[in-house]
Amino acid sequence: MAEPKKVKVCKKCSGFDVAELKGLVKAKDHTTGCIGRCVSREPELAGKFYGFISGEFTVCDTKEEFFDKIKAAV
Repeated sequence: MAEPKKVKVCKKCSGFDVAELKGLVKAKDHTTGCIGRCVSREPELAGKFYGFISGEFTVCDTKEEFFDKIKAAV
């Protein structure tokens, strides 16, 4: 069984350009696509940066904070 990706974010909803993950996370350690947590369904996520890190849904107030959490996980 394949090991799950360490980081999963949505290109549209996670709050940042996913191209910024390049160099931060190896391609084999992240994936992009629907994460099922859209701002349209969860308005409290507006203006936040979020995704799944090591299987745990993570929400941060700043992109830098979110990226720091990614760095700690990989």
